[in-house]
Amino acid sequence: MIVRKTLLAAAAAALMSTPAWALPSQASTHATGHGPSTTPVGPPSTTPNDVDNPGKGHGHGNQSGTPGTHGKSHKCKPHRVGFIVSATLVSQALTLNSDGTYSGEVVVTVTHTNHHAGEEKVTTEKTYPLTKVHVTFGLADTNSDGGVALDDLAKGDRVMLIGKITKLAKKCDHNNFTAQKTIRKLVFNAPATV
Repeated sequence: MIVRKTLLAAAAAALMSTPAWALPSQASTHATGHGPSTTPVGPPSTTPNDVDNPGKGHGHGNQSGTPGTHGKSHKCKPHRVGFIVSATLVSQALTLNSDGTYSGEVVVTVTHTNHHAGEEKVTTEKTYPLTKVHVTFGLADTNSDGGVALDDLAKGDRVMLIGKITKLAKKCDHNNFTAQKTIRKLVFNAPATV
């Protein structure tokens, strides 16, 4: 009998210390408190909100809706990456444009490339057609005419071609793809001194 009274007293104390809002059956919908929670009870639904397009709105669905093609349409689009070739000058046929850029072509011997220009074989002679390229002359005024320009260039000067090239991911179909190079900057420097 004493044990039963003790248990009843402990249960009553626990109920009294529990806030009213925590007991749905005891919650009051008037005064300053909030009404009972309307959150559904039970496990979450396994049915998607949009049955016709379960991947919609999550940013991870594929564009075509075909299984196994996740993201391929985006990854197999050509993208532009940096293209840098270091070389020595063989010859040049550049002309100055009215906007300060240069057009024409340069013939160089490739000495070094960045990763994306790896198809440009080192030690080979290569001709680059150029359109509206910005040129930097890091040379001395060799003909002493008061300015550094095309007439100060000589065979063996160092050349850096900087631009962009289109690339396609390795896993994509390369049958109809041709990389497009766009050279935007040309830098000339005197040959390196040993």
